[in-house]
Amino acid sequence: MSPKGRPEGEYRSEKREGSPVSLRARVGSDALPWLALAAVALVAGAWLRARGLSAQIVIDDEWHALHKLLRADMLDVVTHLDYADYSIPLTVYFRWLHDTVGVTEWGMRAPMLAAGIVLVVAAPALARAWAPPPVRAAWTVLLAVSPLLVYFSRTARPYALTALLATVALIAFERWYRGDRRRDAWGALYVAATFVAGWLHMTSLAFVLLPFAYFGVRALRAGGGEPLRRLVRMGIATALPLLLALAPPVVNDWFMFTAKAGVDSVTPASAGRTALMLAGSAHAIVAILMGAATAAGAVRVWRRDRVLAGYLLTVMIGGTLAILAARPNWVQHPLVFARYLVPALPLLLLLAAEGALALAPLLGRVPALGATTIAAAGLALWHWGPLPAHAPGPNQFTGHLRYQFDYDDAHNPYVLKVPDEPVPAFYRELAQSRPGSLTLIEAPWRLESHHNPHVWYQQVHRQHVLIGLVTPLCGVRNFGEYPETQAGMRLANFAHLTAILRGQSYGADFLVVHVKPWSTPPEASVPWPDVAHCLPAIESALGPPFYVDERIVVFALPGGVRPGPARAK
Repeated sequence: MSPKGRPEGEYRSEKREGSPVSLRARVGSDALPWLALAAVALVAGAWLRARGLSAQIVIDDEWHALHKLLRADMLDVVTHLDYADYSIPLTVYFRWLHDTVGVTEWGMRAPMLAAGIVLVVAAPALARAWAPPPVRAAWTVLLAVSPLLVYFSRTARPYALTALLATVALIAFERWYRGDRRRDAWGALYVAATFVAGWLHMTSLAFVLLPFAYFGVRALRAGGGEPLRRLVRMGIATALPLLLALAPPVVNDWFMFTAKAGVDSVTPASAGRTALMLAGSAHAIVAILMGAATAAGAVRVWRRDRVLAGYLLTVMIGGTLAILAARPNWVQHPLVFARYLVPALPLLLLLAAEGALALAPLLGRVPALGATTIAAAGLALWHWGPLPAHAPGPNQFTGHLRYQFDYDDAHNPYVLKVPDEPVPAFYRELAQSRPGSLTLIEAPWRLESHHNPHVWYQQVHRQHVLIGLVTPLCGVRNFGEYPETQAGMRLANFAHLTAILRGQSYGADFLVVHVKPWSTPPEASVPWPDVAHCLPAIESALGPPFYVDERIVVFALPGGVRPGPARAK
């Protein structure tokens, strides 16, 4: 029996009244402030996720899927994993873009952006039976300003999708098992969401399959019967599509699949850094307050509905323990552990929202005061989090690990190990021009954050950046590059050196050729094109360099603006 005396398999949905003419009459005057807060949070969350997105340079793991589609056909994509996980469904989608309208920055990131925005509105809407309107409004605020959820919504990796799908799946399973009047629809939604989440990223299965264990134990303790048989049928319906999708790539790449497990371990220190990332701030006091709110929320839910509280805690704690036990590679890094935990993050924020109102009960009783206070708290979380540091623009590298590896610069190796070499005078002179008034093409480049200086240079010069692809003029490169002849690739923030030498400027003012690589740490060996070999061809097409020093050679492009930086020789 449930705490309220209902049988385990029964669930009573909230009754919905008719629709009077006025909004105030329909939702009640007490609910209006919370409805307004949720609406404002949704707009703010959408803005944080979409702002400047088209200008963001495709970097780091976003290239996994691009590398795969550029060298493999569709059959190879769906039947392999590779060591660098490229997410099969995302790569299939990118391949479809490549063969139809072309791969663009917007096209690559649109599913994640949509998922991130939908999560903010859909999770509280679907969980109406779990929490009252004040809690759901506060939950909307926390979802909107969560730095991790904002970041995953802006990057072409599957984590924003798995956050949404896992949340939907976990809500749907509970509503299905406990007997919502739309039980069949909830069951179908669970199967679909679990299948896509697991196919996108298999670590999400550590969370979305745990409902079978939780309710299975409860069914066995109650004597089995129809609830247990219903779980078995649901398990079969869930397992079959997952097996069809995942068995071929796992079997084909079994060695690489197993090679990524049992490798690294979370340490107490890295677990603490991950907790700060989940809390959304580098400040320990913020994490402590979020932890206290989460604990208070768990207690409040437990007192109201022990079955639901046990379910949420089992999923979150059990999934986390499964990740710890699997010991995937690089899990000792805070961001890596955090992205494996992202299926549980929305539920964690739900408990924090519940706890905030439990710790300050007056907020729930006085709607206008409560909504205003929660809005101010959300603004404070944003202010004391990492997102304001992204704002000074242009900033086309918000996905760079300088911002994302750790929210505290004092613990971020991408900040601590930056070479102390002087920034070229050319960049400092460009800073005298109005920010965003000039465009540079930087070539060659490396896609990894630890070999990529452009985030630091852009912080100095404050101008727009395009990445110059030097293949095949400076040698054939297929890591972070593709030839101009690859018609399906239409990334707007990348320019081909072969086209530049034919007179296409891409609207840029300068071509900056990097003679030797920049790297962090500085002793790292970085393969670099033979720039000396192709510089004569560049100079023949564009004329004498505009600026030269030991690290860069700069050429003015036809029709570009001509500021007056020092002409170092």
